[in-house]
Amino acid sequence: MSKRNNTTYAAQRARILAALIERSARGLTTIEMREELDVMSPAPRVLELRELGHQIQTVWTVSENAQGNNHRNARYVLINIAEGVAA
Repeated sequence: MSKRNNTTYAAQRARILAALIERSARGLTTIEMREELDVMSPAPRVLELRELGHQIQTVWTVSENAQGNNHRNARYVLINIAEGVAA
């Protein structure tokens, strides 16, 4: 099973965290998480990452989806990784 086909919460959290680390300067929007990472409910997964100790900031923005429609959505930016978590 490829990692994108794995829809467990743990796999989704891992994909989000890896993408946030990779894109640390600009963060990742809800739309990007849905379309690129196959995470249909990003907000609960981000909340779970926060509960694990990761510091993630929310910045409200307007982004265009794949259909060309603008949506107000969250841009999540990783501020600090929880202690004891390998990056």
